[in-house]
Amino acid sequence: MIIVNLEISRAHTVNPMLGKYREFVTQLITCNAQDARMIKLLSSKTFKRTLAFLTIGSVALVLTNVAATQATAAQAYKYSIALIGDMPYDAKGAAQAPNVIAALNASNIELTLFDGDTMSGKGDKCTDAAYPALKTTFFDRFSKPIFYSVGDNEWVDCDRPVKGAFDPLTRLALVRSNFFQKADGSYIKLGTPNPRIGIEHDPKYPEMQMFTFKGITYIIPHVPGSANNSAVATPTFKTYNDTAKDGDDVEYKARDAANVAWINKGFAKAVTDGSAGVIVVVQANMDWEGYARDAAAPNNENTAAFANVKQALLTNTIKFKKPVLLQNGDEHWYQVDMPMNETAGKLVEKDKGSLVENFTRVQTFGSGFNHWVELIIDPRAENLWTFKVHLIKENLDVHTAA
Repeated sequence: MIIVNLEISRAHTVNPMLGKYREFVTQLITCNAQDARMIKLLSSKTFKRTLAFLTIGSVALVLTNVAATQATAAQAYKYSIALIGDMPYDAKGAAQAPNVIAALNASNIELTLFDGDTMSGKGDKCTDAAYPALKTTFFDRFSKPIFYSVGDNEWVDCDRPVKGAFDPLTRLALVRSNFFQKADGSYIKLGTPNPRIGIEHDPKYPEMQMFTFKGITYIIPHVPGSANNSAVATPTFKTYNDTAKDGDDVEYKARDAANVAWINKGFAKAVTDGSAGVIVVVQANMDWEGYARDAAAPNNENTAAFANVKQALLTNTIKFKKPVLLQNGDEHWYQVDMPMNETAGKLVEKDKGSLVENFTRVQTFGSGFNHWVELIIDPRAENLWTFKVHLIKENLDVHTAA
């Protein structure tokens, strides 16, 4: 009875009509159990009607409050982010990227996910000066946080003669020191930091990042194109440096294992944090359909170098059960698909196996197509992810009919 009285006290603040029953219940509580008045009170029709009214009213009030709380929480978590990649890239991108940045700075996005390739793979040289210049002329101009997943053009492909024939590992060191970690060990935040976003870095690979923000866990491993820097040789596979041999298996295998561990750790964090979804950002198009692998020589690529990362995504996506979004660049054109199929927990390609329905992939604009994609994240919606394309008018080409 005391519990009922407390419910009335709480309910009275919402519904004053319940106040007239307070005196009645108080009388009931203070009655002596042996008193004849108690027996008469418990048997009265007034008591039964009152108890029924209080029970129904209290339940309705609790349900209303719970629904209101859930709606408020869901609304609080709805937000937008920007997805971009492959820019500035070349001279055209250098001229057009400021238009993209201006549009993002004027929007209501919370952050930007950038899937790599700040340079062209065939034109820009990987000089020491190129890296700090990219930070000041590109990354520093974002008024919100921007998170960068490293591409191949800024280090893997730097051994190409046209890019200066540099040692890729020295260029990777410059990527890390300019964009991720200072000499004193402190981490670099790109764009304008948000103090509410706490970023975790892998101690050996500072470019690997993860964080949870507004109900979504973000995982950024380091998976570049150009066969993930795996060792390749002609005529078995395509090379990317205009010579017969390319890549570095020692570097690739160590980073590949670290990527898998990072992805596993990120999904574990998502479970611990109770996240509604997970977003993973890589640069490489990992050849989900097998087309690049099966291309005729000399264009066939060693995309088996992505197999461990893709398997880690599959295993974790199945276990997680909630929506997972993979963002990649590399190809420069925009598309959204659901390329993950499996049989007995192993990946299968094209139209074989069973669709993994909670996995979606988005490929961003880039290079000659300098626009952006807004990702709207809404836990209340039937689909957690909604994509909205934003075409930058100033960056559109003029078309002439044949």
